[in-house]
Amino acid sequence: MKWYPWVILLCLISVKCTKYDAFDTYMPDGEIIYPQKADAVEIYPGKNRVQLEWVIIDPKVTSCVVYYEQGGIQGSSTVPIQGRSDYTNDTIRVIIPDLEETTYSFKIVSYDDFGNASVPVEIDETVYGEVYEKYLSNRAIKNSAYNSDEGLSIEWLGARDTEINIIVEYTDINGDNRTIIIPSSETSTSIPDFNVNEPLYYTTAYKPVPSAIDLFFAPKVNVMITYIPYWKNITADFLKNTKMPFTNTGILAPGGFYNLNEWIINAAAAENGTSAQGRGYVLSLWTWNNPTVDNGKVYQTIELEPGTYRFDATIYETRPNTNAYLVVALGNDLPNTNDVPQNSLGYIRVPDNIAVGALPTISTEFTISVKSTVFH
Repeated sequence: MKWYPWVILLCLISVKCTKYDAFDTYMPDGEIIYPQKADAVEIYPGKNRVQLEWVIIDPKVTSCVVYYEQGGIQGSSTVPIQGRSDYTNDTIRVIIPDLEETTYSFKIVSYDDFGNASVPVEIDETVYGEVYEKYLSNRAIKNSAYNSDEGLSIEWLGARDTEINIIVEYTDINGDNRTIIIPSSETSTSIPDFNVNEPLYYTTAYKPVPSAIDLFFAPKVNVMITYIPYWKNITADFLKNTKMPFTNTGILAPGGFYNLNEWIINAAAAENGTSAQGRGYVLSLWTWNNPTVDNGKVYQTIELEPGTYRFDATIYETRPNTNAYLVVALGNDLPNTNDVPQNSLGYIRVPDNIAVGALPTISTEFTISVKSTVFH
């Protein structure tokens, strides 16, 4: 037992006898210092450029250099790193511009003030440009229609996965230029203030990948708008006593029927009455003793603004050889039967032999260019 301390001492002496300078054979240039390498590297493609992001928390790092290569051609970009006194995470961002449209290999190296370099971090990314954009097409329009009351409506076909939005340019009814952005999720668009006399243009924006920093656009196109007439019912604004049961004066005419309220009735129509009680008080032109009603007229006079209009009438019943017309005209009186075609804004002949209660609707359209007084 007493020999153990001498053995231990001998071992310690043997260790301490090794020369320290022997380690220099392994590091002839001195100790190697590696600054922090780029951490959490992300890359975002764009149009002939990319954006790189990474994190540096080492306060000794004073710059980073991004090296890139494509087809044997090399480039680099130096990114100064602001000095810091703490170790808070710091995200570095840099855009590398003026790149060809192809795939690049990027390498990020960190440096300190003594020229010490970090372990490089490499990442690849594709750069997009005119070639990609050349083959983009606009979102297709399924249907478009315009009417003066509701403006322009557009129905779109489905969007592609890479579509971001649609940019629409138009002129409003006040003559001002407008731009609206339509998200890719939208399948129908309404533009109530669209000026149908001016063109409408649109283009579709895309991103090749969701992380892209730039939008790419299909060629701008001019949309041909379909004008669809839209009929708004303005009867109640201008005409009175227009449907069954038509109200009447309560005074029987010689022919045994009543005459209508609110309507102008000439003598030929009034002789037998113009409100037939037996048919549920319809507006009627009929004869009792005489074989015909010569140029009987029942009408109202109204004033209309310029525009296109349609006059409708629902027919309860007609007999053979009716020779009657639904007429719209200017002036102080309706034209006689023989003068209807040449002296009317619009007219349609009432069909013969309409069965009782069949109720077909007949119509005539007319247009006035200035504010006018018309009668129906």
